[in-house]
Amino acid sequence: MSCVRRVSYLTGCVVLSAIACSAAPASSPDRLRRFSDDSLICRAATDRFVGLPGLEAGTVNAPGSTSHGSWWIRGCSAERVANGLRLRFEGPGWYFVDRREGDFALHQQVTFTLGIELEGSPALTVDKGVAALRFEPRTAPEVRVRVSRPEVHATSAWGSLVRLLPGVSVRARAARRLSALAESALREKLREGATATYELGSGQYDVALGQLPPGKTPRNAFPDGIRWLVNERVFLPPNATQVVGPIDPGLVRLDARIEQGHGLGYRAVCQGEMPAAFDAIASGHLDRLEHVSGQLARASPAQGTLTGQGEQSALLRVADCKFFVALAAADDSTTIGAVRVRR
Repeated sequence: MSCVRRVSYLTGCVVLSAIACSAAPASSPDRLRRFSDDSLICRAATDRFVGLPGLEAGTVNAPGSTSHGSWWIRGCSAERVANGLRLRFEGPGWYFVDRREGDFALHQQVTFTLGIELEGSPALTVDKGVAALRFEPRTAPEVRVRVSRPEVHATSAWGSLVRLLPGVSVRARAARRLSALAESALREKLREGATATYELGSGQYDVALGQLPPGKTPRNAFPDGIRWLVNERVFLPPNATQVVGPIDPGLVRLDARIEQGHGLGYRAVCQGEMPAAFDAIASGHLDRLEHVSGQLARASPAQGTLTGQGEQSALLRVADCKFFVALAAADDSTTIGAVRVRR
């Protein structure tokens, strides 16, 4: 899925599983602790990585938008309300930030925790072989973002002086600023609702932010009609990562179309090992996974590099566990391209 579609994957699951939702509210989780009620939506969404689009104006819902970060859904609850559903999702993640404001600059992958609450109503239509479920929020979405303190660099003598002043935390101020910007951008886009589509002929399922016209499906990074499990564009500067999944055990093909840069590295991580691997991946360094634990190394049989621009692919065989695929640039150049996982 594209990054924008994956942000709205949650909402798409909501409308597809409305009947099965229970009324258990979510509690506030620890950073990596998993919690979920027994609703169908939460069974589908919990433990899934969701790609986050660029938050600049005009990019969040643009066709073919590119993932600039990943959000790991570790908490979920769904309950029926009058004429609709109320959903809560929560979890940690990361986002690559490249900003310069005044005397300071930030260029790194920043970690955060994100909580979202949505309330709205689903509606179903079938047109031109496409079943569409639309979710329209009835109230303003609640979005809570807490960014960890980033490494802010001074770009002037004044900035260097301010960093030395007692009682002034440039990192804390930057974290509050980034949190507010992310909350505003995500809240604005979630107000547009979402559309979940199911192609009756091929069985392909997809979701997108906003209300798609009848009979239309979202735009994919790979638009050739081949069925897929993941289909999105990624942005991978040096020291940045993306994660997709979880994916059921077995043999899958990883397709990449490198548009900029020299390629990407990939590594499978078993679902049960992700809590141990999370901090290493969130730091933007896949190579650090080798030092997390011997068990993690043994549980990650599928890894490699796809180098060069253009289209290329690799086979990944993970027989013993559900797994995620972690991605990073192949070298110190920024990689931008389309990524697809399929059987």
